[in-house]
Amino acid sequence: MKKLIALLLLIAAIAMTLSSCTTPGNDETEKLSIGVMSGPTGMGMAKLMYDNKDNTEKYEFKIYNDPNSATADLANGTVDMLCLPTNLAANLSIKQEDYISTIAVNCLGSLYLLSKGDESIEDINDLEGKTIYTSVKTSTTGPILNYILDEAGVNATVEDSVYADHDSLVAAIKNGDVDLAVLPEPKASAALKQNAGYKIALNLSTEWELVSTEPLTMGCIVVRNDFLATSKGTVDAFLTEYKASIEYIGNKANHEEAANMIVENGIIPALPIAKSALTNLYGSIVYIDGADMQAALVSFYDAIGNSQPSDEFYYK
Repeated sequence: MKKLIALLLLIAAIAMTLSSCTTPGNDETEKLSIGVMSGPTGMGMAKLMYDNKDNTEKYEFKIYNDPNSATADLANGTVDMLCLPTNLAANLSIKQEDYISTIAVNCLGSLYLLSKGDESIEDINDLEGKTIYTSVKTSTTGPILNYILDEAGVNATVEDSVYADHDSLVAAIKNGDVDLAVLPEPKASAALKQNAGYKIALNLSTEWELVSTEPLTMGCIVVRNDFLATSKGTVDAFLTEYKASIEYIGNKANHEEAANMIVENGIIPALPIAKSALTNLYGSIVYIDGADMQAALVSFYDAIGNSQPSDEFYYK
């Protein structure tokens, strides 16, 4: 009996030792705080948010309309992950090396050229000699459009200094002040609903693919590296669920349900806009990771003249 008790005590001691050696934070049930930017970069998260709205022990979601607030919360640790534009992710990584890693691309091109009724734009060549208005001088819209025009050999003017932000350009379209403008979804759908005299003339994703071997990668999700270092199991388990959520939202068969989930979670404020934006973005709400993600992002950053982050920026 004494030998049996000694053996049981030894087994218990070994079990306790093994337990103490487990890497902290690798429990897949660890709570994960996720920041979600409104608009296309956040749309793929809607199903996961909907399915876990009462599962507050596992996930906490925070919606942002302002990228400055979102990145500030990422920096101070309020959120562990953040959905955001790819150029912003790269610039954050370059500014503070080893701060974040990109774990997946979640959105391809979301830019559309809107034309006034009397403008006949059938393909990129019809922009020869035209002036196209964009907004937010520091955004990627101008560089993306300029890259497409340059590669296609089209001489057009991209005017990015008149309208300070997307809402200002939407207001100009409402008033009929511009003939040609580029806006992202859901702002493009919002503009079209305010002035029926405009239409979508070109999808810049389609035009990009005619001049580039890689897709137009505009949205991604990043993770803080200090969180990743202790919580890889949590991150990997999340990615499995996130991929399934993106595939659901990006499936046309789920259009009504997906649009409702997007609005319910505050990613787009109005259902008609959400439905229209989702229709235009089929094929753009995607999940790309690993080597394919890195190849696409490196090509994108090179095309728009963005500085390249280090190889450690890409989660393998």
